[in-house]
Amino acid sequence: MFNNLIQWGSIFIQLIGLILVAIELYFPITSERLRAYFEETKPKTIKSSIVWVGSYIFIWVISTICLSIWDQSMNLITNVFFTVITIIILLIIGVSKALVRLGVVIGRGNSIGGVGLVLALIGFTLEIS
Repeated sequence: MFNNLIQWGSIFIQLIGLILVAIELYFPITSERLRAYFEETKPKTIKSSIVWVGSYIFIWVISTICLSIWDQSMNLITNVFFTVITIIILLIIGVSKALVRLGVVIGRGNSIGGVGLVLALIGFTLEIS
């Protein structure tokens, strides 16, 4: 079941990457519009990162307090859980930023084709492994 999910996920990642590469190669006007759209717009949820970090820390503290009141041994488990989740989130953000930079370098300054190529390679690597 898990292998099937990984295989379909890798095919989906490859498909997105190859669509971006095809847009870059065969539809230059659409590629420029897409690049301008991605560079100009920023999701509203990311605009205030201080609110996201503050909310995450607030949920962490409240969860730890509530579980510590309920059962003292849950204090350590809650802190370990949130620490692991924080590390995973920071790793995903760091790797995605590095891959986007790599895609821009590979695409020789054009982010659409380069990121598409990187996504296609990631999907191919996941499918092979």
